[in-house]
Amino acid sequence: MVIDGELKSGLTSIQSLEVISKQIASNLVRESSRAADIIGYAITLLENFKFQVSKHQRLGYCDYEFAFVTFSISLRLVLQVQRTLDEVMLKFSDQLLEALEIQKGNFESIRDQVSLLVGQSHISSEDSLQRRFESLRGNIEYNKLQYLDFELSDSISCERLNHIIRKSPEKVLLLDFRSKKEFNYSHINFLNVVNVEPLVLRQVLEANANPTDMDLEVALAKNVDSHQIQLFKERFKFESVFCYNLRFGGLCNDRFDSLEFSLLHGDNNGLPSQNPFRSLINLLIFDNKYISSRLKQYPAYLRGGLVKWFQVFGESALTSETSKFHSSDTSLNSSKARETRSEITNSSYLRNFSDYLSTARSSSAASPVESNRETKATSLNGYHKSMVIHDLSGNKLANKNSNGEIRLDSIPVASKVKVPSGEIQKSNSGQKVQTNKSTIFLQLFTTGLTNLGNSCYMNCILQCLSSTPQLTSFFFPVVEENNIQVLQSYKQHINMKNKLGSKGVITTSFVKLLASMFNNSGKYFSPGSFKQTVGSLSPGRQFANSEQHDCIEFLNYILDSLHEDLNQRLIENAEERAAIMELSPEQEKAREFMPVRLASTIEWERYLKLNFSVIVDYFQGQYLSKLECLECHLTSTTYNAFSILSLPLPEKIAGSYVKVTLDQCLDLFTETELLDDDNKWHCPRCQRFTKLTKKITITRFPKVLIIHLKRFNMDLRGYFKKLDTFVTYPVEDVLDLTRFWPSVGTYVNSDPRSIIPKERENEILASFPNRYQTPPFRYNLYGVVNHFGNLTTGHYTSYVKKKKGSGNGKQWCYFDDAKVQFDCSKDQVQNMNAYCLFYLRVQ
Repeated sequence: MVIDGELKSGLTSIQSLEVISKQIASNLVRESSRAADIIGYAITLLENFKFQVSKHQRLGYCDYEFAFVTFSISLRLVLQVQRTLDEVMLKFSDQLLEALEIQKGNFESIRDQVSLLVGQSHISSEDSLQRRFESLRGNIEYNKLQYLDFELSDSISCERLNHIIRKSPEKVLLLDFRSKKEFNYSHINFLNVVNVEPLVLRQVLEANANPTDMDLEVALAKNVDSHQIQLFKERFKFESVFCYNLRFGGLCNDRFDSLEFSLLHGDNNGLPSQNPFRSLINLLIFDNKYISSRLKQYPAYLRGGLVKWFQVFGESALTSETSKFHSSDTSLNSSKARETRSEITNSSYLRNFSDYLSTARSSSAASPVESNRETKATSLNGYHKSMVIHDLSGNKLANKNSNGEIRLDSIPVASKVKVPSGEIQKSNSGQKVQTNKSTIFLQLFTTGLTNLGNSCYMNCILQCLSSTPQLTSFFFPVVEENNIQVLQSYKQHINMKNKLGSKGVITTSFVKLLASMFNNSGKYFSPGSFKQTVGSLSPGRQFANSEQHDCIEFLNYILDSLHEDLNQRLIENAEERAAIMELSPEQEKAREFMPVRLASTIEWERYLKLNFSVIVDYFQGQYLSKLECLECHLTSTTYNAFSILSLPLPEKIAGSYVKVTLDQCLDLFTETELLDDDNKWHCPRCQRFTKLTKKITITRFPKVLIIHLKRFNMDLRGYFKKLDTFVTYPVEDVLDLTRFWPSVGTYVNSDPRSIIPKERENEILASFPNRYQTPPFRYNLYGVVNHFGNLTTGHYTSYVKKKKGSGNGKQWCYFDDAKVQFDCSKDQVQNMNAYCLFYLRVQ
């Protein structure tokens, strides 16, 4: 049974493991177009099984569940290939069957060990689930039975590791396997962390014919501080040692999901046999100069590394050595600060969105539909196995061959959208746009969307996005007298080199969806093709099933996918990108004492050097997060981009039918928060966990503001509950957020030596692009997503503001999947089930 993303070793039955094996094997067969791919999966799985067997032979234990599942899946896949008529594949499958038969004795031993552990646990599945919640509440003592899962497993989840280091920090040692520069910039906020550089390890292995752990200890003594080397010398005293790097282990919550994802996507992140820590672990547990220095147990690695840790716990869970350089003797007028300001001011950057429309490079402009050439598959989250993406009707959307090349020429494109005629003019960006009746049509169409089986989470978001004028006008800029034609001008902005994008697959499918909605105005249609495309490419095929999902997760995924497809990256060199992303100690120091407006602007221009798209320009804003130690008053301030503003509900009055205002939620979001207990910060200056405060300030407002009301909280028993608090928000009135925007002369640290005259600050700001950051910041509501029910069972609908059929005036329409209701009242739109609000800035 999978519990909170981790399979419980010693508690999972053979039957449960068989179910997991059968499901993964079925998914692999369904997603593979060639028998050769299935054979490749089987070989990889057998290699991982043999890796576990090798561990068992040397240690007396291994990851029994992972070994069981990998062998079972491999056998199922080989038997599947045996049904084919391909003689070559039959020959390979016969050889694999022989290899599996050789390992049969080892598999039976693994199976017996799993059965033994299940028998020892004496805990049913329901008890196991209750035990997990007890563990999260801290009611479990630290002993072998309760922590058997990570003692046997090769990996550990972020949630479990956090619980362990909070419960018994003195028993845990973390090994950060990254460069010293990366480590100093940021690492897990924990006292017992040692930086083991891959370069240092490689030098030890190359310099010694028979290297031992003591050789590594000697080398580390020259590269780390006294605190770290002392920890490393005492490594054998710790009950548990965990390794991590930037992202190895996959970003899926469950290790078997990571296994399936790695096989389908052709990467190694979910394969323990390919983990980058093996040489390090071998030194620490097998190649010991003295038996007394051997670790107590085989180290596990953190699934998803530092990236996943940050995603789960946020910036307060990370610390940076550069923070200790922050002091009150730094001001904006210092030479280093002036140098930093000059560097940013004089660098090249895009000054407005018109620049973006003109920066599409020839290398990024290849049409994923019109071009018949094949391009190297450097995106799609690392896909390199041969596969074909189909829609629900069986139409091929994209093809990928065995060389890792992807073809998108087969993606269908919407042809025409019939609309009334009107006058053609040019926009500021030089693109043709339709005025009068044609542009009105893009704001008045009403099309229902068929529910494909719990797909209401998708339908409600699509209704709001399709009614966002910035998106429709970008994808449909050119019109003719009697129709709008998708002339695919947006394709010149698709970045075919961006490894984080889909090479235009998702964007093209989204445009086709919009065109279908336009063509079916007054009716309804099935968005099955779009859902199939998104499901095929989402991490771990998250949206490929018929389960209920959070609409905010879906919205985040769609916005991120469109952004990465259309991202006009200005920097291609990896080292140059890293230099932009990382701040020097002097720059970190200067940011702490700069005026907020100036620091915000500099950080935004730095962000735009790597992120510039229609999504960034219209949907993204920025907020600062300031952490302050309450003992030494050291501060650490970060500036973060956002696409969705997630607001908490006031807890003191949270409950059924209690009304609060949206302004109150915004006040709560921006008020100073005390972090204590499990949320304490490991202060670099105090060298221990201390109480701290956290303060968020919205520093840049977007043109399209999306607000998420956080209605789901975890209670003291560890269960999620929904808050039915009635949040009132402006429907016909304007939402004015100007008071939340820090004006010139605002600082996060009020050191008199760092303050500069407002006139000088305005002068410096004038040298940067304004990018629409001029008050007032006033917004009109145009979309509301509603959620009915609870976390596991519920339904989503939406209200969207449309122009009336005559083009005069507007009306609120209610979309419940395929059903559409017109002329809804203000009281209907402002309702207690509101979950997500879409606002458009008033120019």
